[in-house]
Amino acid sequence: MRRKFFVKNLMLFILPLLIPVIMLGSLSITLTRGFITDDINTNNKKMLRQAKESMELIYNEIDSLSLNFNMNAYISIRLKYILDNGLMDYSSLDVLNIFKNIVDAPINSKPYIQSIYVYIDNKQGNFLASGSGISNLSTTEDSTWYDSYMKNRDNNNINTWVEIRHINLYNFINRPVNLVTVYKKTYTSGSNIADGVIVMNIKGDYIDNMLSGLMTYNDQMAFTLDDDNNIISSSAGSNKSDMGILEKLRSQTGNFSELKFKNRLFVVSQINSDRYSLKYISIVPRQTIYKVPNKLFLITVLFLLASLVLGFILSYYFTRKNYNNLKAIISTIESAENGAELPPLPSRVKDEYGYILQNIIKTFIEQSYLKVQLSEKKYKLKTIEMLALQSQINPHFMFNTLNTIFWKAISLTGEQNEVSKMIDYLANILHFSLGNPDKTITLSEEISNTISYIEIQKIRYKNKFRVIWQYDDKITQNKIIKLLLQPLIENSIYHGIKGKDGASVIKIKITEDDSHLKISVFDNGLGIDSGTLDKIRKTLKENGEYSGHIGLTNTNKRLKLTYGEEFGLSIRSKHGRGTGIYIKIPIS
Repeated sequence: MRRKFFVKNLMLFILPLLIPVIMLGSLSITLTRGFITDDINTNNKKMLRQAKESMELIYNEIDSLSLNFNMNAYISIRLKYILDNGLMDYSSLDVLNIFKNIVDAPINSKPYIQSIYVYIDNKQGNFLASGSGISNLSTTEDSTWYDSYMKNRDNNNINTWVEIRHINLYNFINRPVNLVTVYKKTYTSGSNIADGVIVMNIKGDYIDNMLSGLMTYNDQMAFTLDDDNNIISSSAGSNKSDMGILEKLRSQTGNFSELKFKNRLFVVSQINSDRYSLKYISIVPRQTIYKVPNKLFLITVLFLLASLVLGFILSYYFTRKNYNNLKAIISTIESAENGAELPPLPSRVKDEYGYILQNIIKTFIEQSYLKVQLSEKKYKLKTIEMLALQSQINPHFMFNTLNTIFWKAISLTGEQNEVSKMIDYLANILHFSLGNPDKTITLSEEISNTISYIEIQKIRYKNKFRVIWQYDDKITQNKIIKLLLQPLIENSIYHGIKGKDGASVIKIKITEDDSHLKISVFDNGLGIDSGTLDKIRKTLKENGEYSGHIGLTNTNKRLKLTYGEEFGLSIRSKHGRGTGIYIKIPIS
């Protein structure tokens, strides 16, 4: 009887719930997929056409430059004469100024153009460069464009082409800049043989940002590729190092397809540029495009499952309730017929276990969250203290300003001098100091930085001291914290040697003992009296501040913060004899 009641109630509750969910869900998914499929190709092609038109509008700037040289034979002949013979007279200078105005005008009016070169074949290797005028291939920082020109000069099938280049604009800054370079050959009037080239360098970041601004979807990637599948430009978020999906595109035909790569489906759209031999490609994860239908499908499935569960629960609840009520009626009737005692009425039961469990879980979560907050706070405090301590040792100066002063000092004497040397050493120290304060460095790097500091002090205090280094080259690759030795040398100079008559000696000894590095810095300076020495030792032990030796206290704190409380520095000194500082740290 109970099973019969259950099946009846199940059909009564489940069918009204399932039928509307299945009908509405299926209809929504079908309609949405149909609309999205129709719009994908249209939207992607529209985006790619916009990208193609925008980029080629920039690339076509080279056409206006080309007209000035290809259509005016006199201009080409005069420029070739200047490139071959140099500025021989005032008329050549006037002509050169005209050429410079031609190539400088686009630079001043178009923010995306980095530079423009005009080269006409000459034996001297000279070419006209925007901004600087006549330049030479043997001395310029950027000459790789010439190799590309020579490679394609005799190929009559190629007149205009684009490539990506990575160059250093300045020899003193090792920071390659991405340039999209557009080439267009030049011809002498009446000749079909190229005798020169116009080179227009466009800022790669500008092209990438422009391409990113055209993206339709959050996860969409867009690329511009040449015939060899080299990336010319890409949108923000595109992974240039992973060429696997681009290589797989070679086997695809047509301008719209789906591609499977690393167990993921991508929708790929592509249009081509015949003039520049470029391919504009859009790659979008399929799950991003079909996000709405997928969500509708998931919601439909969840509603179906919820309907089934709810139907079972309601069926079970009402079946049990009806069965118990029927059983109670039958039992009451039988008891009344037999004269037996009637059963008691059912009482309402409250479930306190769920409430208790909920509070236990809540208390556990709150305690765990407090522990995480406490750990995070300790880490932040430690990081802040490390930054504060290090910033006290080396102020944050502007490296580029020092570099300018360095060259200005050299220009005053025409050669290296003491001022330029001190600036050079100081620039090295600041460049070293401005790095991440949490980063460990090799002992070799720390020694190199300390030597720069010592050389500055030797110039300041001529013949006042000499330094003896004692260490094995085998241990120089061990990792230590940054700015460990410099404060110790500074302490020896300012508190031991500066006020002493005559020359002194600083000895730096570094050895490896089992799993530890031992560092000792000795000087035969003035030394420290016993009273002051006791105060310094007490300050180091209690991690306090001592104004007279801030370098020692800061270094001691950084050692303990990095390696633990048992690893600090110790000091020994005898008044009138000298001072020794000792450090022992574990090898990382």
